[in-house]
Amino acid sequence: MTKLPVHRIIPFSNVEGIGNRTSIFVQGCNLNCLYCHNSETIPMTSKEVNYFSVDELVLKIKENMPFIRGITISGGEPTIYNGFLTDLFKEVSKLGLTCYIDSNGFFNYKDCQDLIEVTDKFLFDIKGLGESLEDLCFSNFLIDKRNSGSIKSNKEYIREQTNLINLRSLLSLNKVEEVRLVYIKDYYEEEVVISNIAEELKSYPDVPLKIIRVHAKGLPKDRMQVLKGHIPSKLDMEQLKNLAYSKGIHQINYIL
Repeated sequence: MTKLPVHRIIPFSNVEGIGNRTSIFVQGCNLNCLYCHNSETIPMTSKEVNYFSVDELVLKIKENMPFIRGITISGGEPTIYNGFLTDLFKEVSKLGLTCYIDSNGFFNYKDCQDLIEVTDKFLFDIKGLGESLEDLCFSNFLIDKRNSGSIKSNKEYIREQTNLINLRSLLSLNKVEEVRLVYIKDYYEEEVVISNIAEELKSYPDVPLKIIRVHAKGLPKDRMQVLKGHIPSKLDMEQLKNLAYSKGIHQINYIL
């Protein structure tokens, strides 16, 4: 791939990792989460896409220096474009900037090893665990060969807990900035999910868990309708936070 499909670029952002960063949102995702607030980036193609070479993106990033600490690639799912991003990150690091990836965690680790090596940190989303994920995030599921190396069924990806395995590997390399969990009430077993996250984080107490309350504002009407009744209350959020603390996670942020 010589050019990256980019949906939009935010020159200055302080919510995609530590410090002021340039956030680049790629087009295309291997999931289809009902609550996605970037759902326009899910299809692999879009009329709103602009295509950039590595050199063109580096020039864009340079325009924001010296007011940024680094870049964050979001989307969509960045790991789909692991080869391109490996080349981009090598050039960006020469500028003294850090390179972050915001990922859903469902990627082929072996295919992404070169990218992982040149990535400073991952913002790692845990979408949940168990069969409920099939309706929540794997609707009309299509794994891109560039991302997976081989086609797998929804149930295989869910059963193998690919996301937790990848999180474990990245934690061991000190590559995780934060773990995120969007709380959608009654869509997955909260205690099971929190217990599994706690098990992964127990040896990494400096990695925080960010719990985000799902909301339907701004979503397409069909998605909004499905999520009705699954939006947790403030009390629900507090109880989930307390559950996480009781499981040994002491660095917890939550967003209402």
